[in-house]
Amino acid sequence: MSIWLQHLVIQHCRVIQQCELSLSPTVSFFTGANGSGKSSFLEALCVLSRGRSFRTQRIHEVISQQADSLTVTGRLVNEALASSYPLGIAKQRNGQTRIRINHADVSQQAELSSHLPLTLIHPESIDLLIGSPVHRRSLLDWLAFYLEPEFQQTWKNYQRILKQRNACLRDPNQRYALAEWTQQLIQAQPKLYQFRLRATESLTTALASVELLYAAIGAIRLRLHSGFPTSLDPTDTLALKQFFQERQEQELRYGVSLFGAHRGDLLITMNDEPVIRRASRGQLKLLGIALLLAQSEAISTTDTKRGIVAIDDLAAELDVDNQYLLAQVLQKTQKQLVITSTRQPLPEFLPPDAHLFHVEQGHIRLVNT
Repeated sequence: MSIWLQHLVIQHCRVIQQCELSLSPTVSFFTGANGSGKSSFLEALCVLSRGRSFRTQRIHEVISQQADSLTVTGRLVNEALASSYPLGIAKQRNGQTRIRINHADVSQQAELSSHLPLTLIHPESIDLLIGSPVHRRSLLDWLAFYLEPEFQQTWKNYQRILKQRNACLRDPNQRYALAEWTQQLIQAQPKLYQFRLRATESLTTALASVELLYAAIGAIRLRLHSGFPTSLDPTDTLALKQFFQERQEQELRYGVSLFGAHRGDLLITMNDEPVIRRASRGQLKLLGIALLLAQSEAISTTDTKRGIVAIDDLAAELDVDNQYLLAQVLQKTQKQLVITSTRQPLPEFLPPDAHLFHVEQGHIRLVNT
């Protein structure tokens, strides 16, 4: 492992008032009762990587009571270069954010995220398969963010265009600009489609590396839905222009853009049928975990993007037999792992250099190394 998170300091994250600890380059395992602060620890890690919690969009809910801000800082080690550097983020109740990387202020969350790819597996991860398309789009877009240098700016620009076009569809006073914003939306489609198509292909390739998790389920296939009817080529701008002209009255009635990359989806089939129709809930959990691990593998195109896999409440996610299965897969990934559970870990999750922590009422104590 070339890049890994060595040190972490957390201040005012829910029940965790102050926490400072050193992580293992392989596995850091956190045990404790429900409500002890294990998930809060992973929330802090998520804030450092993504600028937000995985449990809520409202950052003030994550900041401890009586505190004005949440701060998470860490130190990344680059073994190949025999060097390390700090990075951190502070979130205030008033919405202000401060980010620093290697002692320099940074204005964009995307830059911080690029240093610390985090794949998070938690009890709601099954929503990847049974939830709305937004979950599957996020899976692809998080991968595309790391694989495609232009993706972040392209997607932000698309969101700006979409907002303006929707305003034109809703407000008759802005209808005069509809044709211009429609044309811009059309021009943005091919590049986003290609980004997501390459992300889907990378995810499919990486999925083979964790096949042990879903081999007994059936033949799994991933296919990208563009957000348009399947007969329409999303890279053909002339065909898109005609399509939007034909659907304009329909979109005006709804007052919203009904077609495009923002309506895309990742279609997942098992033996050529939608997986949600064929798989049991236990199988869906395993497949959801496999997809997230595949995402992490696909991100790891270089040593500088090795990243972290975090698993929240392992015992709630999988029975003992499937935990053994997951342990075999994780040993092959060579990721830095951060795992929480209400139960003691299986020996397979504790290599010689693992760190075992106990969490109680927001206090985290190293049990052994």
